[in-house]
Amino acid sequence: MFKKLFSKDFFFGLLLTLFVVSLNYVNINTIQQFMQRVEGMLYDIRLLATLPEEKRQFDEQVIIIDIDEKSMREQGRYPWSRSKVSDLVEKLMAAGVVTIGFDIFFAEEERNPVQQIITKNQQLSSNFLEKIEQLSPSVDADKILAKTLRDSEVVLGFLFDNTAKTTGVIPDPVIDWKIPVQQQSEIGVYFSVLGNIPVIQSAASGAGFINSVPDSDGFIRKASLVLNYRGTLYPSLALEVARVYTLADNIKAVSKSSHGISWLQGISFGNQLIPTNEKGQVIIPYKGEKYSFPYISATDVLNDRVDKDMLDGSIAFVGTSAVGLADLRTTSVGVQYPGVEVHANVFESLIHPEILPVEPDTTLAIIFSLLLITGLTLSLTMAKQGPLVILLISLLSFSLHIGANWYLWMAMNISLPLFQILLLITFLTLYYSAIGFVNESNKRKYIKSMFNQYVPPAYIDKLLHSAKGLELKSERRIMTVLFADIRNFTSLSEQFTAEELSDFMQQYLTEVTGIIFSNQGTIDKYVGDMVMAFWNAPLDDDKHAYNAVTTALHMINATERLTEEFKQRNWPEIKVGVGLSTGEMNVGDMGSTYRKAYTVLGDSVNLGSRLESLTKYYGVDILINEQTYTEVCDVGILCRKIDKIQVKGKNEAVNVYQPIGKESEFDDAMKHYLCLHDKAMSRYLNGSWAEAIELFEQLKASSTLSTKIYDIYLSRLASLKNTLPTENWEGVFSHKEK
Repeated sequence: MFKKLFSKDFFFGLLLTLFVVSLNYVNINTIQQFMQRVEGMLYDIRLLATLPEEKRQFDEQVIIIDIDEKSMREQGRYPWSRSKVSDLVEKLMAAGVVTIGFDIFFAEEERNPVQQIITKNQQLSSNFLEKIEQLSPSVDADKILAKTLRDSEVVLGFLFDNTAKTTGVIPDPVIDWKIPVQQQSEIGVYFSVLGNIPVIQSAASGAGFINSVPDSDGFIRKASLVLNYRGTLYPSLALEVARVYTLADNIKAVSKSSHGISWLQGISFGNQLIPTNEKGQVIIPYKGEKYSFPYISATDVLNDRVDKDMLDGSIAFVGTSAVGLADLRTTSVGVQYPGVEVHANVFESLIHPEILPVEPDTTLAIIFSLLLITGLTLSLTMAKQGPLVILLISLLSFSLHIGANWYLWMAMNISLPLFQILLLITFLTLYYSAIGFVNESNKRKYIKSMFNQYVPPAYIDKLLHSAKGLELKSERRIMTVLFADIRNFTSLSEQFTAEELSDFMQQYLTEVTGIIFSNQGTIDKYVGDMVMAFWNAPLDDDKHAYNAVTTALHMINATERLTEEFKQRNWPEIKVGVGLSTGEMNVGDMGSTYRKAYTVLGDSVNLGSRLESLTKYYGVDILINEQTYTEVCDVGILCRKIDKIQVKGKNEAVNVYQPIGKESEFDDAMKHYLCLHDKAMSRYLNGSWAEAIELFEQLKASSTLSTKIYDIYLSRLASLKNTLPTENWEGVFSHKEK
């Protein structure tokens, strides 16, 4: 652990952590918008996944009076006359609606029909015009609506818009907010407003702005409860409806000052304290998708088609869901979401603050701490690990953070950002996976370079890409082992200087090792001038006996070629004996806790070593056991039988053979010679001594192959020719020496 703290991998992991932390402080719009967009998407996923199947219910019944397509078909195109709006208000109040909030503002005066008549008919007598003018108040829709509003609890809407010219009026401020002139605030500032005409506004119980506050991606996830208009705070429509509904006289803004900035903490009215962020915003606790609140068509209210029990005691928001009136918003719970329903959601949360998601003032500090802790922890745990371990750590970290984030949301209504944490985990996972991949690649190269000294490169590539790659556990399998030794090496080495001997051995061993590798063999060990190799491990080789015999033949040819080269350097010629044995062997990692070697053990291995020693006795270059012979004779390798022997330490006799070469390399004369040899051996084994002697002498005279074997048999037969074969004669010769 201490070494990891000072490792390069940990240092870069820490740099990545600091980079992700710094994103909070980078004032680049593109980056900030991207982060907000992704954070918003994660918030939307969490919100939609945790919406309850049953909509929340409270004692207060919040309803939407909808100026929908049906209302416009029956009542005429919107905007309606103020007198019709007055009728709507009267019917709602008569039905028992407690408070009405209009997601609508009345910025222009409605034309009085009497005044229009007078203006266009000035030719009429003044007496007649005066009498007509007396009718003007009775058809003044603005005054009619104002009269109705005075007798009702109605909150009107208005719109802040810095791109427009101020029209209408807004009511006197009801928010108590005082900060020193020199201090700044994060609350949105406006200088123009589209308000209501004075006669209507003065009659209403209050007014609130209807501005929406979309995030950078256009989604409405938060609502501003207050906005700054020319140095004074004004409430939103939902907040003003809540104030009027609770009979609160005013609203108090709770702030704290720090470093010349006034930080809004929340707002209070009546007995309610609503925490906000520094911009005066709250997260909207959407009840569900659109139409989660009861919708009542405005035309049904005007035509008395609504059950009064549905309206009695309710709080009504008047707005529209009609596409043509362009009051549809994009929200976390769906697009084409009626703006009036956003106000209804906010109002309900103001009356019941316990449903408001909380965004702690210390969110930035919390995220900063989590990023540092997560970054340090992952940098320590992921460094020097393999891809699988890194993946498991990454998945665990993702699960912990997502689980904790969702738990805080569902159990405690706390909303914390998640994107930066996930981004950090992703970056660290990718970084350490890349480092792990590089380390793994280097490790593979190291293993390959190390095993290249023992196993052919092509086999190493297969090992590294195999699912069982380096599972070198001990097992029993049929294999072929090869022992090759330079004859009379002790006396030969005395003819070299130390440097010459080193050069000699390097050249010789390089040559024979290349031959072994080219025939898919595995080097077991070098012991002085002795080379031990085996086939069919660690990877399967169905032709192991054939490949081993081919290797032995090539080694003999290479030795002859090297001898010619050595003569030019005044070095002595060399002869090599090779013994091969095929059979069941134990193969795998073997040794002690201090050192292990990948090697083979078993009787078949020992037999291969004995056969190598016997090559000098029989005067041949190569000897193989009967199982090797059986494997190769059917695939075109010519062999001659050498003897049936019993090696020291073994009771069972074995037939041994000398591989001559590939059948395709010899003419019919060689095949005739081998047939004659087989006939001589047959006569020897069945006790026909005279015939055997004749045939062996004939073979010796031909000198086609080494003749020492025939001297051996003629010597044996010299003591046998005057005797008859015994009953248990099998032609077995017992070697007393290893």
